[in-house]
Amino acid sequence: MPRILGLAVLLSGCASLGTHEVRTVSTPVSSAAGSWDTTFAHPTALRVTAFRTGEVFTGPRILIDEDNPRTPEADKVDRWVPSIAYLVEHPTQGALLLDTGVTPVTRGSCAYGLRPFYWVPCRTTEGQDAVSQLHQRGLSSRNLRYAVMSHFHGDHAGGLAALVADGLPSVLTTEPEWTSVGGAARVTRGYVTEQLQGTYAVGVLDQATTVVMPHVERAWDLFGDGSVWLIPTAGHTEGGLAALLNTQDGPILLTFDASHLAANFNALVIPGSVTDEAAASSDLQRLRALRDAYPALRVLFGHEPSQWLDPAKTVELARPRSADNGMTD
Repeated sequence: MPRILGLAVLLSGCASLGTHEVRTVSTPVSSAAGSWDTTFAHPTALRVTAFRTGEVFTGPRILIDEDNPRTPEADKVDRWVPSIAYLVEHPTQGALLLDTGVTPVTRGSCAYGLRPFYWVPCRTTEGQDAVSQLHQRGLSSRNLRYAVMSHFHGDHAGGLAALVADGLPSVLTTEPEWTSVGGAARVTRGYVTEQLQGTYAVGVLDQATTVVMPHVERAWDLFGDGSVWLIPTAGHTEGGLAALLNTQDGPILLTFDASHLAANFNALVIPGSVTDEAAASSDLQRLRALRDAYPALRVLFGHEPSQWLDPAKTVELARPRSADNGMTD
C-alpha cells in the first residue's frame, strides 16, 4: 500500500466512534451445560422473525475461496445476496435483534466502504430496514434488550445508527470484536467508522462464563435456560459469533459469516476474506459437526440467496406453541 494511501486509511480508522459505556456481561449458569440432547429436549417458546433488510453485491473474494477445487462453479460469480437481521422474542427475557442489517434508505445509499480500497454496492427499499420492520410489528428499538452483533461489517451493522436513534439500549458483542472495532486500523479490517459512530452502551460477553458444549467446543448460554446460544467464531473476524436458537419448532443454527453460503458449509470451503484461515476452517468444521450430529438442525447461512427466494421483507421462522398444541398469536 502506498504510504499516503496507508496514512489515509489510518486517519479514517482513527476517527472517533463516539461515547460508549462498556460493561462486561456474564451469562448465567447454564441449565443445559455439556449436552445438546438436554438442550433440545427442553425448547423455549421463542418467536423468531427474519427481516430482509436489503442486499449487497459481492462475490467469491468475500464469500468463498474460488481457488478451492471443492468450490462450485455457480458460486464463483459476483451477485446480489441478502442481508438479514433476526428478531428473537423470548417469553420472559424480552426481545433481541441479531444483527442490524443494512443502512436504511432514508439515510441515503446503503452502499459502504472506503474508496479506492473497497466498495460494497447495496440496495434496499423504504420500510425494509430493521427499525421500520420493528415499528410495523408494534415495537421500537427501545423494546430490545440487546442488538447482538455477529460482527460489525457494514452489511450486518449498517442499521446500528438508526436503531440507536430509535432508542436501542445496548449492543452485545465479544471482547475481540470490540477491540477490532476500536482499533486504529479498523478500516483495513472492513469496519466503516461512520456506520458505528454514536453514543450507545456496549456489553462485552465474559469469556469466563462460556460453557463446554459438544462439537462447538464452547458457547454462551445467554439466558441460562438453553434458549439462545452464542458460539464464538474467529475466522471471518476475530470476535465473530454464530447463534443457535432452541425453538419449539426445532433448533435453528445461524452461521452468520462463518459460512456465507451453503457451499462453504457443505464443502467445508472457507470464505474468500478471512482474518485467520485456520480459525475459519475450524469454524466450519465445528458448526458442521454439530449439524451432522443433529441432522434435524435447521441451518441458515450468512448470505445464501437460495434460502431467501420469497420476496417478503419479513419471514417468520418459529412461533411459540400453546400448551394445548395450538399456535399462539
